[in-house]
Amino acid sequence: MNNKKGSRVPTISIGMPVYNGEQTIRAALDSVLAQTFDDFELIISDNASTDSTAEICKNYANNDPRIRYERQSENIGATKNFLYVLEQACAKYFMWATSDDVKSIDFLEKNYIFLDNNPDYVASTSPVRFEDGDVNPMTMGDASLTGELPERIKRFFSCWHANGRYCSLLRTDVIKMSPYLKEDFFGSDWATMLYVISCGKTHRHTEGSVVLGHHGFSNSGNILKYYRKKWIHWLMPFLELNKATLSLCVDIPFQYKIKIIASLVKLNLQAVRASVYREINTLLGR
Repeated sequence: MNNKKGSRVPTISIGMPVYNGEQTIRAALDSVLAQTFDDFELIISDNASTDSTAEICKNYANNDPRIRYERQSENIGATKNFLYVLEQACAKYFMWATSDDVKSIDFLEKNYIFLDNNPDYVASTSPVRFEDGDVNPMTMGDASLTGELPERIKRFFSCWHANGRYCSLLRTDVIKMSPYLKEDFFGSDWATMLYVISCGKTHRHTEGSVVLGHHGFSNSGNILKYYRKKWIHWLMPFLELNKATLSLCVDIPFQYKIKIIASLVKLNLQAVRASVYREINTLLGR
């Protein structure tokens, strides 16, 4: 099996969806190309950028045969663009790399070695933080999740957190089977990782790092309003995530279901409070 450039299939496929990333994409590309583990392909999908992203990416692709640069003829939206780079992946392992994230040069090496030596794990990442934030496995959502499935799901919902596990090196066959990849609802990225968790354990390495930028839509103050499609979303912003979670809990013991449901209720209350607080501030012009 060959990739689209006609060479042998690499060990890792890296997907980088981008839209108007001229300010940050050079640093993101440099961190990928400097990896100590170099047996990878980098698939860039330019979502019809209107800035100089295309020129930057073409220059990089001309200088490194591992890069496949593709430009969408029209903006297909972030969800479809993330899915597109995954669909193009042909390697055993896969990783998303956004255009404003920077990974330590040993990220691929450390996490590939771990996954290759531990077949019962489906994902592995290094400590994740925001560019001006702290390394905290709970609030960043990148803590190792081991044990049986009920315990993994319960620990996933231990607190409101970022989705640091989304930066993991993943087993490609596992992530491609997620039924939530085409969905676009509040917490759909969490649902995707919950599916991954349902397939096996996840690991947080002690070495390496991922530094996240603040340019993503999830960090904007408008995300709750954007996903408020129905009146029920005022009361249950995570409605679809609730359904996805409960579908994974069908066969788990009752005592775990109660704890997970309680965590979902708390999560929705936190989101409602944040949403109301923002609406009030908007009305007051703050």
